[in-house]
Amino acid sequence: MISIHSISLSIFLLAVVFQSSKYGTTVEAFAAKQARPSGGGGFGAGTKSPLTHIPDTSDTTQALLQFLKAENAKGLADVEIGTDANSGVRGLFAAKNFKKGKLMCQIPSGCALALSDPSKNGEDTPTLAHGGANFLSMYWKDPKAKETWAPYLNTLPQQGTSQFDPTPDFFQDDELELLEFPRAIRLAKTRKEEIANLGAEQGLDMDELQFATWLTASRAFTISIATESEEKVKTMLEEDTEAESSSEDATTSEGEKQTIVTKAKTKSIRVLVPFIDMANHNSDQPNAKLTLVDPEKDDAWFALEATRPIKAGKEIVIAYGSGVESSVELFLNYGFIPKTNTIDALMLQKGGDDAITSLDGWTTSLEEDQSMLEMAKDDPTLQKILNFRIRLKESYK
Repeated sequence: MISIHSISLSIFLLAVVFQSSKYGTTVEAFAAKQARPSGGGGFGAGTKSPLTHIPDTSDTTQALLQFLKAENAKGLADVEIGTDANSGVRGLFAAKNFKKGKLMCQIPSGCALALSDPSKNGEDTPTLAHGGANFLSMYWKDPKAKETWAPYLNTLPQQGTSQFDPTPDFFQDDELELLEFPRAIRLAKTRKEEIANLGAEQGLDMDELQFATWLTASRAFTISIATESEEKVKTMLEEDTEAESSSEDATTSEGEKQTIVTKAKTKSIRVLVPFIDMANHNSDQPNAKLTLVDPEKDDAWFALEATRPIKAGKEIVIAYGSGVESSVELFLNYGFIPKTNTIDALMLQKGGDDAITSLDGWTTSLEEDQSMLEMAKDDPTLQKILNFRIRLKESYK
């Protein structure tokens, strides 16, 4: 089994936490800007109901499959890497019918790439930029590690290709202002500052660090780990129980069994999981989730589990991040804006100082943004900005 920076899940819990310009600051002025080359749909949002796909038979994909087979990955024949025939987006597709609860494919934990040192409990990655820096030092710039992980690294999106969906931290400041939504602007600027500060501190190439940070944000899964030993569940007669102050006592009648559980403190680390990280996102109708199999063992597995029946040929889609991410978080971390997202209405209703709580808070109407989108076909960045504004404006109740 591969050991270079790979991770043992014996320390993992069961929880998986599935995350001034001459043009001014008006959309109308910005529409006059020349279009920049940019990625298409990226690997992000899956189409609503793809019916067909084109199997990926490229040399890089075949090399990844051979690599994973050699590491005893399971179910690779049942899940196919392919490109949606309509959208052109790469994703995972069911090669056969799956019932709800079925584990469709399993990747050994030894094939996962940790973006922080598990022994440091996530303290070495306080920001996504630190995760990007670790990716560069642990895998991309380490000759031995890069050779070992080449079959996987070669499948990662490259900047400027159709699989690259730039996040707002790649935007210029005047472009960010066009988002108008304070939370999105603030978080994107913070990300840019974190990248700039860490790059200067560690003497890293800014472009490399920014792209590595994008990989960390958009490709990695977040795993909760215990920072203290987790006490096993105990059952005993109440008359024999002397609960310590750090435990949680269940109220029971005399003679009944009582359960005492000591909660462990947890921190999170990010990991890259080959093959599974090609699964696309669906905000409202995911049909699968990432799960851990035998996490208490050294030979644990990352698996895709069907959360509803999936027919052969159907795209396998998961919910990114926490599973309840608004379009603000999805755009900031993954670079795409979903066509629908029920979480947005809840987010806008909750409000806050960094939110726009009504349509009156925007400088343009929904209809004006929709009209401008029709005229912005040659500017991918402006398209994203307008799609973001439209997505939120459509969510007000």
